[in-house]
Amino acid sequence: MSYDPDAIVWKPKIPKDRKGRRVRYYEREDRDIAGAGTVTFTLAGGSGRWFVQRSHFGASPDPHRTRYFPNRRTATACFEHLAYG
Repeated sequence: MSYDPDAIVWKPKIPKDRKGRRVRYYEREDRDIAGAGTVTFTLAGGSGRWFVQRSHFGASPDPHRTRYFPNRRTATACFEHLAYG
């Protein structure tokens, strides 16, 4: 499965630790986006449930996440596109 930068859909439900599976947060980067202010992107996940989280987007104080990716490599490609692109 590859990452498609034009197919990002943001979802409001951030997973929590469950059944012995921990959600870990790895890389984090702040980016200034016109009209939204400073947005924090975070690469997170583990155990086959990798995602990118965004926080402080415009007037929304609640974090959102991308869909789940099956591996860290694909989630990292998405993170790098959002944080550095």
